[in-house]
Amino acid sequence: MTTRPLQIWSGVYPVRSYDVDARGHLSVATICNFLQDAAGCHAHALGVSIDQLHLRHLTWVLVRMRVELTRHLGWQDHLHIQTWPSHQERLLSHRDFLLLDEAGEDVGRCVTVWVLMDLQRWRPQRLTALPAPLPIVNRRRALSTMPNKLDVPETLVTQRPFQVGDRDLDRNGHVNNVRYIEWALETVPVNVLNTCELEMLEVNFTGEAFHAEHVLAGSQPVDTARPTFLHGIHSQSTGTDLARAKTQWHPTE
Repeated sequence: MTTRPLQIWSGVYPVRSYDVDARGHLSVATICNFLQDAAGCHAHALGVSIDQLHLRHLTWVLVRMRVELTRHLGWQDHLHIQTWPSHQERLLSHRDFLLLDEAGEDVGRCVTVWVLMDLQRWRPQRLTALPAPLPIVNRRRALSTMPNKLDVPETLVTQRPFQVGDRDLDRNGHVNNVRYIEWALETVPVNVLNTCELEMLEVNFTGEAFHAEHVLAGSQPVDTARPTFLHGIHSQSTGTDLARAKTQWHPTE
């Protein structure tokens, strides 16, 4: 495979003491923050970062993602991330990620789907509106399973209420994508968190929540043999469906 400069971005993220969870693993939220940072760094190098798009009254919105993890890193490890634009449709831009350890061994993979939005009308725009074309890399996709539309949980067995604060907001003025993931994971039973490791996370981001809104997150178990949950998050203030997620876990060794 031959690639031109900037087609594939690579970065290294040290795992700090505050990046690990109660089990000593690099937290899922931090992994997702690293992924978004890598996407932003690459977009900036390509001339299509959020700052650069705001000058044209445009922005990126993440609508779907799927992360698969094969091994969890810990404190003082270094996560190496490679990312590249992998596919385009009329309104959708796909970006793939490889997650590697210091030896270059695969520890995870991710596929994300983004929409270009008009900030003034808040309407999707064709990718031809970008100030620079995205170089689509002709290489094997990071995952064979793409993020798809998820079902809404029929019954929220475990529920957690939240209120949106200033720290929950991103640069577009609404709740950051990673916060939805954190809220969804808060509805996983403690016994699963203590005895299992996350191996798959899939999320649909379906709406926006804003400062001071009341939000309810919930989950429904759909498989107990290999713990799997459907998660739903909606605004109690407006009734808006904000996010849907699916998580799959495997017992720790």
